[in-house]
Amino acid sequence: MVNNTEIKYAFEAANVHKSISKDLKNIVKPGVKLSEIANFIESTTKERIKYDPENPLKGGIGFPPSLSVNEIVAHFTPSNLSKDYILNENDIIKVDFGVHKEGFIIDSALTFNFNEKYDEFTKISSNLTNYAVSLCGPDAVLGDIGNDIEEYIKSKEITVDGKTHQLTTIGDLSGHNIGKYVIHNSKAVPNKAIYYPVRMEVGEFFAVEPFITTGNGHIYYDDPTNLYMINKKLPKLNELNEDELKLFKYLRKKYLTLCFCDRWLDNELNLNYKPYRKNLNNLIKKKFIEKYPAIYDKKGNISSQFEHTIYINEKGILNLTKNDIY
Repeated sequence: MVNNTEIKYAFEAANVHKSISKDLKNIVKPGVKLSEIANFIESTTKERIKYDPENPLKGGIGFPPSLSVNEIVAHFTPSNLSKDYILNENDIIKVDFGVHKEGFIIDSALTFNFNEKYDEFTKISSNLTNYAVSLCGPDAVLGDIGNDIEEYIKSKEITVDGKTHQLTTIGDLSGHNIGKYVIHNSKAVPNKAIYYPVRMEVGEFFAVEPFITTGNGHIYYDDPTNLYMINKKLPKLNELNEDELKLFKYLRKKYLTLCFCDRWLDNELNLNYKPYRKNLNNLIKKKFIEKYPAIYDKKGNISSQFEHTIYINEKGILNLTKNDIY
């Protein structure tokens, strides 16, 4: 159970997230580069949460913004190693970003489309997430929520460019509960019917995020891989050489168990930690760092994601990210 001060931290992070989401309506549009969107989210988050570089864990970016276009489903963030992408009129983009205060992470996402032919698709996606949130509460069985999410989407289809698509959820991705400084904690919120008799409990935070697709719901993982987190179950530090240990201590002090990306490290480390990429790869091989590749649907499919962070209390839930947009 969290106390009143901790709930206050969560509300503070949520208010920052909601204000940025509102601003994104004027930022995310055709002709804009993904790097520009990422830079706006990151710089604005730091400004509004009052990020202190001397105390980086007191408040800041919850995780690098995921800007996933068309058949890219999730975990894509701009990198200096890949060509920047410019949005066009027929794109559909999932914008998933996080804000934290004292380790209390708000995780919420919305989908933008610019061609009206996708309006029905994203509306169904938004409605599904709100329906999924309505199923949550104290003692709610997480497997039952997944069953109801799948049942909801089975009756939905859209027609785009004269072709009708039966919609489905991406069952291999799920919502999750959120721990302090831990974006994916120990429980899942399934997006399909599975046997999972685990319950929501009072005092827990959950991210509820059904992903829907015009495909069959199957995904795969591929490069770019530029998202990283320190492994919560660390091997012994004596396995590291001097340079690896120096980098690991820096990352632990700066991010603890929060997610980070290579674009950030390029800006922070190239002067003092050359060659940091070699040492980062060694930390991955030695299981000190976990890596998270981008997630893809079959090319030609489109996907949509809306997500809310909720808090379970004795009376029901608090939807911390409910707003006028989604």
